[in-house]
This record gives sequence, structure tokens and C-alpha cells, in this order.
Amino acid sequence: MIDPSDVELAAMRKCLKAFGEAASEIGFEKPLGAYSEAEALQVIDAIVTGYTEAMVAHHEASKYPPVRGLKDPVSDPFADLEDDLPWEEPESASKATSNAAQKEARR
Repeated sequence: MIDPSDVELAAMRKCLKAFGEAASEIGFEKPLGAYSEAEALQVIDAIVTGYTEAMVAHHEASKYPPVRGLKDPVSDPFADLEDDLPWEEPESASKATSNAAQKEARR
């Protein structure tokens, strides 16, 4: 990784414990060059999983910045807008239109 950010460096540091646990299972006396493919993949999986989990945790924590006056950050600032889309009819209006069309067709 070229010129990692502080967040990326912190995520790398979080990988150390997972790397140590994977290496401990394999055995510290075994040199890295002597690892089998399965052992190498075990170490890679531990490191990549630790890194991605740390990056996701950072992203989730900074996804919605705190708003002054609110105790907790807003989890979804657009949650109340789902039923207010200008290009979609509300269900009640579409049912009324459908009922009116059926009555008109019967005439």
C-alpha cells in the first residue's frame, strides 16, 4: 500500500492480533517460507478479514456525522422521505385511481 492514511494504518494495526492468532495455530517455529498453501491462506484470511472489519467499523462510525442537539447520530437521515417520492404515487392514490378506472369501465 502506497502512502496509507491514518485510518488504513489503524486498520493494519488491528490485523496484528488476528495474524498472531493464525501464526500461533500454525506454530511460530515454522518459517513463513515453509507454510503450506492452506496455512498461508489461513494467515491471509485472518489479515484481510481483520483489515476489512476495521475499515467497515470506521466507515459505519463516520457514515453520518453527529448533529448538534441530537444525543445519537441519525442512523438514516432520509428514512422519512421514502413515502414522499415525487415520481411515485402513494398507495392510497393508486388504489383510488384503479377503483375509478374500474367504475368507468363498467359504464
